[in-house]
Amino acid sequence: MNYVWSNWSGWVKAWPKSIAEPASEEELAAIVQEAEAPVRVAGTGHSFTPLVETAGTIVTLRHIAGVIDHDPTAFTARIKAGTTVRDLGPMLFDRGLGLANQGDIDRQALAGAVGTGTHGTGGGLGSISAAVAGFRLVTADGGIVNANRDENPDVFDAGRVSMGSLGIMSEITMQCRPAYALEETGGAMPVAEVLSRVEELRDANRHFEFFWFPYADLAIVKILAETDKQPKPRRRRAEDELSRDDRIFITACETTRYAPFLRGPLQKYLTSGSGRYSSGSLTDPGRVRWSHEAFPSDRNVRFNEMEYAVPADRGPDCIREVAAHMRKCGVNFLFPLEFRYVGADDAWLSPFYKRDSVTISVHQYHRQPYEELFAGVEAIFARYEGRPHWGKLHTLEARELSKLYPRWDDFQAVRRRLDPKKKLLNPYLKRLFGEF
Repeated sequence: MNYVWSNWSGWVKAWPKSIAEPASEEELAAIVQEAEAPVRVAGTGHSFTPLVETAGTIVTLRHIAGVIDHDPTAFTARIKAGTTVRDLGPMLFDRGLGLANQGDIDRQALAGAVGTGTHGTGGGLGSISAAVAGFRLVTADGGIVNANRDENPDVFDAGRVSMGSLGIMSEITMQCRPAYALEETGGAMPVAEVLSRVEELRDANRHFEFFWFPYADLAIVKILAETDKQPKPRRRRAEDELSRDDRIFITACETTRYAPFLRGPLQKYLTSGSGRYSSGSLTDPGRVRWSHEAFPSDRNVRFNEMEYAVPADRGPDCIREVAAHMRKCGVNFLFPLEFRYVGADDAWLSPFYKRDSVTISVHQYHRQPYEELFAGVEAIFARYEGRPHWGKLHTLEARELSKLYPRWDDFQAVRRRLDPKKKLLNPYLKRLFGEF
């Protein structure tokens, strides 16, 4: 039988010989042990790199989902690895818990979000991987390894961000916190003012980020602050259910595909005349929701993305240079840049390993080529000691990556020990790790 697998943006496709859908850890272990290599695990396809691409076996964890149990004193929860972040929020809330932080997309499976170092924003807050307290890992030979700070600590340090290259996570223990509410405010501010005040805005708010269309003079600021106000429920849109703003933005994207000279005026219009925050002010009353409903945005306009983490103090200069390049390079684009702070952690291949960081994201509409635009921006990130987001597009391989990650060789040693026959490595990961 011929199978076709595609990621969310539609640019990564795979034709595996089989797709397995285990419903338990025992089934998962048996499948991995017998499966035809390369064996890759798929969540919901929200990575833009070809991590899942294989002619062998794709394993999906969609039936290994749900909360196993929780500790109301330690504020931890044991979670099946295929649970989506979106589904996890209400499950934790029903137990009086919430994630300490998460990103503005919540469609990912928890294992995929952890394995690629997915993150939100907050100067003193880490990525989702930083909140992992332990996990169970099905290895290439069908064995099962428990990993935490006390048991198999090297697997724990390597495996929290490992792109499924050490094994397939079946269960993840997350360090949570008591359920809490967030008030969301935002507004359009002059870019020059935002960039001159980024550290002030970061330190004054639990969560601060901004979006900047490079041709516009205004940036769209988003702030989330913890509050005791009573939250109101939020209706979440279904996958591909388009809002009014989505339709406006798709129309703008399609227009600039054929009339690229309109991208500048449209970017200014989208910042100042339309959208979620553009008419607001940072002092306006905000929307109050429980954290799992406050963090995510319903992103239904498809795109491809590159994101790098640079040292926090160099973030403003880096985004200035990126924006200037995008205005001058002549490549057609419409999406804004995204700027977020992320706290340092100690996972060996985390982009935030031992370094407080700023992440800068560059997007391209899914019906437009991205290679030329991203290549020019990536060269700038390299000058700022940028580390790539593992689930987002980049061109780095082992030679460059080994210089960016101080524990690169330690990670490789753990990976080779757990998967000596390279059963879990597809061609993309072989290039990434220098295994040919």
